[in-house]
Amino acid sequence: MAKQDINKKRTKTQNNILDLEKLYMDKIEQIITSKKFLEDLKRIEAETQEYYTILQEIWGKKNKIKEASERLIRYYFYDYFKVKSFYPTPISCDVAIELNDVVLNVDVKTIDKVGNSGEINTTQFEHNQTSFINKNVDASGSFPGFKIKSNLRAIDPRTNKPLLTYLIKILYADDGSGSFNFCNDSTYPTIVLTCLPNGILSNLFDNNLFTNFKNYKYYNKGHGAYYKPKYITDKSEYSKLTEEDKYKIIENKTYIPDTWQRISGRSKIGYYDTAERVVWFTVERKNGKHYEIFLNAVSGGDTGRYNDAWLHERYDSNNNFWNGQRKYFKLLKEETN
Repeated sequence: MAKQDINKKRTKTQNNILDLEKLYMDKIEQIITSKKFLEDLKRIEAETQEYYTILQEIWGKKNKIKEASERLIRYYFYDYFKVKSFYPTPISCDVAIELNDVVLNVDVKTIDKVGNSGEINTTQFEHNQTSFINKNVDASGSFPGFKIKSNLRAIDPRTNKPLLTYLIKILYADDGSGSFNFCNDSTYPTIVLTCLPNGILSNLFDNNLFTNFKNYKYYNKGHGAYYKPKYITDKSEYSKLTEEDKYKIIENKTYIPDTWQRISGRSKIGYYDTAERVVWFTVERKNGKHYEIFLNAVSGGDTGRYNDAWLHERYDSNNNFWNGQRKYFKLLKEETN
């Protein structure tokens, strides 16, 4: 992975985008830390607590505040920025608005620290939420790696304005049994704001910001006999093994052709079928109360993860440092009630 290289020669367009990303980071910070915004966030908390049982029946544990949080962000952004125009392209984030100098894309994620704490300290993205051009991920041996799809445009062709992308994470605790609160202490931030670099800036990060995929898309036996997953062993046995012993148990449990080469991705091991050009990774699947390990053909990577350390360390056109990932703790004061 690579942090922003301030010594690399930049174009005028790149310098402009660097400054715009910092400018709008500061503007968004003003919105989401304002007293009025936090008062309305507390209103969402109070409504969720009051109607918890009904919301549990409708949305379940994970989704109670998703819609309300997106609505909150959308309302404040449209009001604050005095939006110039509706953005008509369907490939965008939750909020996409055209302003005088940029097209602003903002994705909103609500994260439960009780059941999904792993997403608190990682920045995840979907293909329609980034324009960053990254190198292939998981390359190993003769396998060239999986291509990272970045569907968002870096520059809007209609207006020639850069598309800026920001991620707002709102953290809460939901035990699934009636207790709900937004995080509001020194351990977990209430809100995390992150700027995802525009695709025009990709070479300034050596096209290498993504660490791995959160999950993968797999083939199954419905795609043909070749793709039928291969059972290996129980997870309890597999997880205790060294990497070399994992390969050995796979090769003892199932037939591995000579054309299959061992590969090791950033988070998984498996094989690359050089004849069919198909990757097979180990994957765990639940069976009753325990998990089993299968060898499964992979069609590609899905949700990906950024390297948070390099997102934090950002520089403007004058090489002045600015923080590209900001965590806000203890935001919800009593006076906002």
